[in-house]
Amino acid sequence: MKIIVHSILAVLLLTSCDFILKDHSTDDAVVVDQKPVVLGNDKDDKGCVASAGYMWSETRKGCIRVFEEGFRLTPYRSQADSVDVDGELVTLNAYVVFSEDKAVAELFLPNAKKSLLLKRESEGKPYVQSDWMLEAWKGYVLKKGNQIEFVSAVAVEKKIIGSDVGE
Repeated sequence: MKIIVHSILAVLLLTSCDFILKDHSTDDAVVVDQKPVVLGNDKDDKGCVASAGYMWSETRKGCIRVFEEGFRLTPYRSQADSVDVDGELVTLNAYVVFSEDKAVAELFLPNAKKSLLLKRESEGKPYVQSDWMLEAWKGYVLKKGNQIEFVSAVAVEKKIIGSDVGE
């Protein structure tokens, strides 16, 4: 029995000495990738930071977030215009920003690098530029040629029933 106790004590003594005498300064060392990462350094030629959602607006003469300042237009054929992103269907919307005098509608299409300026002749007339036309009808309807491409986004109200508190 004494031999077993002495053997256990010897193993513990040697293990603790190894732990104490060993250099542990590099045990938890974290290897850092030396590539410099600069966040928000993706400014375009106008100075807008795309990663923060900013785009240049000709009508506002500055960088704006179109999803905050513009009117959202959803695709007319929503399922056909949805894209698969990481296993989920995502709808790509268009946005319209109007000039102060409402004579120009600036159109921001999904995946487009620059906006498109649509102009109207007078109040009540549609905004037009080449084959694009934006008209006010139950909100806004954006057509390319005679084909409806985008319509005003409609808020869908959902009734919440029950409680999220466990019983």
